[in-house]
Amino acid sequence: MIRKSLWIVLGVMVLLAITTTVAWASGDLVPPGQDESVTSDVLWVTMAPLVAIATFTERVLEVFWGRWEKAALWPNVKGADKSVPNYGLWKQGRSHWLGTLVAIIAIGLTNVRLFHLLGFDVLFSSPNLVLFDANIGGIFDAFTVGTLIDWLLTAGIVGWGGTELTHSVIEGLVKGRGLWGEMKEVNAGRKSIVDAKFFNDYVTPMLEERGVSVASLRLAVQTMDNLGVPVNELVGSMSIGKVDDYLDKLAADPAKAEAAQALRTFLEGVPPEKQMEIPNVLNLLTPEQRQRFLGTS
Repeated sequence: MIRKSLWIVLGVMVLLAITTTVAWASGDLVPPGQDESVTSDVLWVTMAPLVAIATFTERVLEVFWGRWEKAALWPNVKGADKSVPNYGLWKQGRSHWLGTLVAIIAIGLTNVRLFHLLGFDVLFSSPNLVLFDANIGGIFDAFTVGTLIDWLLTAGIVGWGGTELTHSVIEGLVKGRGLWGEMKEVNAGRKSIVDAKFFNDYVTPMLEERGVSVASLRLAVQTMDNLGVPVNELVGSMSIGKVDDYLDKLAADPAKAEAAQALRTFLEGVPPEKQMEIPNVLNLLTPEQRQRFLGTS
């Protein structure tokens, strides 16, 4: 029964650890005070208190069993007969429960909860579900059912698994985040190649067919950005065939005259009927693609 319960607990721990790793790695979860660029070293430092509690729990158990098995010492003056059948299994089972109890006390005093450290709220952690607020600091402030769940889950990892399981959970989180980061970089690289192919093989020919030079377009929109002239105003004026009026308005403002000149250079040789088609082509680009290929959003 004890072994079956242990496997159930460990299965739940692994499932929660995997779920948290995926969510954190994707950028949804961030340790308190850290941004998305948090490194594996920072993760180890964040989890270090858990390792310390696990180590402390193991040392307490060693001292306890050392005294328990030796006669004439409290708390078992009779000592223990280690030759009794199944004594090892009996001791192991009691160690799990005793270790969990010690971990519950240590975590309660320090408020070092695994999912709390990860910035992840378990179920029933809503501020609307606060059971009580002792206002003494630590775990008993804004205490929810979620706080209790996180407390018991962390104690289970530390008490039943000891330092080995605690290290494994943390190492899994570190490797999971690192692997996820590498996958994101690979996907970003692929997306970058696809975007470049789309712009060069599809968008650029469409602009050139309308007499637009991509180089002059890029210079014009960058000039507008530098002078604080919204590119959307240009696109809007093209759509309704009012480009000349818009350029005259810009030229009348000394601070924006340079943008007007860059736009006139960009539009040289582009027939009015083709100018009205340019916004449709530009709208094929996402804001990220506009920023990358034209230097503006």
